Amino acid sequence: MIEKQEILTNPSETSLAQTKLTGFNDYQEFLSFSKSLFQLNSEEYQGLFNVLLKLQSIGQDAIPTMRILKSNTDEHDCYELIRFMIQFDRMDMGDIQTMLSS
Repeated sequence: MIEKQEILTNPSETSLAQTKLTGFNDYQEFLSFSKSLFQLNSEEYQGLFNVLLKLQSIGQDAIPTMRILKSNTDEHDCYELIRFMIQFDRMDMGDIQTMLSS
């Protein structure tokens, strides 16, 4: 029981445990689908994948999320939003608190 609690409180271990997006058999399938929607560099696809994993952990499906991003924003805003989400995802809580308090 203690081991499970430690994993739940350590987000990096939780994200390692959850490495598959619902709707995709593997990363290559995700990559093919996301490339059909977005023109990103390889690091950005990996970053988007990581963001979608976190969103999936709170109940948001990857495929509808990507389709909404594509259809509800113009091209420039879509890429800026994706890059913002990736950057935000890479920040630790201390960075976020500092950013919000300034």
